[in-house]
Amino acid sequence: MDNSNPFHISGGSPDSNFAGAPVREADRATPALERVEKMVTSSEVFLFMKGVPEQPMCGFSSNSVAILETIGVPYSTFDVLSDELIREAAKQFAGWPTFPQLWVHGELVGGNDIMTEMLQTGELGPLVTGAST
Repeated sequence: MDNSNPFHISGGSPDSNFAGAPVREADRATPALERVEKMVTSSEVFLFMKGVPEQPMCGFSSNSVAILETIGVPYSTFDVLSDELIREAAKQFAGWPTFPQLWVHGELVGGNDIMTEMLQTGELGPLVTGAST
């Protein structure tokens, strides 16, 4: 087993006051691509994920939440399993086919693998904490 990644959890944050706030996105009359753009710019740090921070629905989303929780930065999320139109539009908008997707200041950072690598190299913390100031 590779022990270089310390984030191997099976659920969401153990703290009930998790930092990830789900986006309550209800304007379904707006085209999906516009809704995605509004979401990624609605928060300085935004995560498209499978599930919600308290109950991620895949290991990659769980790991991404753990990374953001460890850094302690406020972030918003959207459960791509809750809306197929948004799920497909987010892939198209990002040019990135998988989830989770981390966005900082409306710019795509990448998925869980990139988040993990950036955390290990020390690049992610300053990027996301600088975003929340």
